[in-house]
Amino acid sequence: MSLSVSPSTKRANRGTGRDRLKGYTGCVPEITPAAPALVMDFVNTLDIETGSDSIDSPGALRRWIEQRLGTRLRSLDEDAWRTMVETRESLRELLASHSGAEVNRNALRQLNRAGERAEIRPRWDDAGKATFEPHDAGPSGALGRIFSAVVAAQSDGTWDRLKVCPAEDCRYAFYDHSKNRSGRWCSMRVCGNRAKTRTYRQRHG
Repeated sequence: MSLSVSPSTKRANRGTGRDRLKGYTGCVPEITPAAPALVMDFVNTLDIETGSDSIDSPGALRRWIEQRLGTRLRSLDEDAWRTMVETRESLRELLASHSGAEVNRNALRQLNRAGERAEIRPRWDDAGKATFEPHDAGPSGALGRIFSAVVAAQSDGTWDRLKVCPAEDCRYAFYDHSKNRSGRWCSMRVCGNRAKTRTYRQRHG
């Protein structure tokens, strides 16, 4: 299994405003496997809490693809951009089901439609190991890379560890490193404590 320190984790190492809010202590982060790290970084291109969106235009998406996937695109039209944004939010909905939420059927339908554009195909390496790789090098190929990461994570058992914080003002994607896969919040220090405080106030009026 290949491992990766995702851009989200690298930002934590620098102690951004969000990470300070989340209670970053400066400790070395646990490493997230490459496949779920890619999906996590894609979903987190929209930070609901801060309102920051790294792919809020076709040009911004093209830059993200070049930086994160290492793929240079000559162009990326509005239709392809819209499909990627819709796919991001559908994946967010799907990841929420890993924490007990009901599977969103509309999200699944959108992912199936997007999958038809992804054009991923099996490819065997010299050792006889098969992986899925995108056939196209354009925008649909970038979509294929993300879907291939989903398939890889499901195959190696890391997919269910990829979750979304249930706090409605957060919904940040995170990798659950707990041994029993019981992690619920992106940060117990912030979102978890906020939820506990709200519950306490509701019970004690």
